[in-house]
Amino acid sequence: MKQLLLLILFLALPLATAFAQVIEELDVMPPQQIQLEVYYKLIEEKGKFGLADYEGKVVVPARYTSVAYKGYEPHIRVELDGKFGLMDTEQKLLLPIRYSKLEVFFQRTDVFYVEYQVEGKRKTDIITETGSSILPAGAVLRGYHGAEIMITVNSKEALIDGESGSYLLKPIYDSVNSQGDRYRVCLNGKCGFIDKKTHKVLVPLIYDDEYTYYRNGLVILVLKGKAGVMDEQGNTVIPFAYEKIRSGSDNKIFNVRNTAKKEALFQADGKQFTAWYDYITDDISKQFYYYRQDPPSGDVYKFGYVDKSGKDITGAVFDKPVMFYASDNCIELKKDGQTVYLTKEGKITKKNCK
Repeated sequence: MKQLLLLILFLALPLATAFAQVIEELDVMPPQQIQLEVYYKLIEEKGKFGLADYEGKVVVPARYTSVAYKGYEPHIRVELDGKFGLMDTEQKLLLPIRYSKLEVFFQRTDVFYVEYQVEGKRKTDIITETGSSILPAGAVLRGYHGAEIMITVNSKEALIDGESGSYLLKPIYDSVNSQGDRYRVCLNGKCGFIDKKTHKVLVPLIYDDEYTYYRNGLVILVLKGKAGVMDEQGNTVIPFAYEKIRSGSDNKIFNVRNTAKKEALFQADGKQFTAWYDYITDDISKQFYYYRQDPPSGDVYKFGYVDKSGKDITGAVFDKPVMFYASDNCIELKKDGQTVYLTKEGKITKKNCK
């Protein structure tokens, strides 16, 4: 509350014009920063900005395009014509005004993410207040997620801890991606998963390099060109015997295509609950799933519907499919060119029940 009141007072000062860069404030002090908070007021001269204490002593001279300061930080970020630098309260410039982006890294007050240009090329790094990179020698920054820093060393990808600087995963993999409680790692075209806390291999690096992501404790993998599903304990839920498997966002219903190019729906426990069709939808949010049966050569496609238990409630009799949403009382369909309606109870009727 004290910060909020002070910020409101700053904004009310006559010198703080509508287009001025106001002093930044955060609600939470980073746990590693233990010091008394200090407050300064914004000053302006000829359209440039700086900071002064409440006794009028200039802390940052009014010569910058903007000034960014958080009350608990020991440093002040200054901008001049689109470039940023770092200054202390004694007006000493710690980092030169050369960075196109200068941000505190993961709530640290002594480490910064920076972007800058070298010979016309964009460079990124994570550096200390002295300008030293915290990355291992020869490392190239790929990005970061929270305190996890993704780097490339000698064409191999790795992860380091932004707090300690130690390796979370050493640079021995062709690709490394953070996924929740796991790392997805690939080497020589084969991929697996490693536990973040224990660094134990959860899924060995024997699966084909296709996009995979754990959802609802399950993951779709490809082994020797065949798709299957595994759980978090490494147990096979759907055997690796199918041409392709896809699912919705929650991995609760799986659309499985076999080698005969037919599709069926499987539950999250691996049980098949529909017959095989030429095509079937897989969105669990709908009232019914519709399927398609491909005709003999020269005939037209026909479509039908199954309920969520997998029961075929219509047969393949409709000319075109219409998605049946849970909020619908019925949907309008064409059967041999005639208009009919499919109700939410699964009945076909000529009466409009909309």
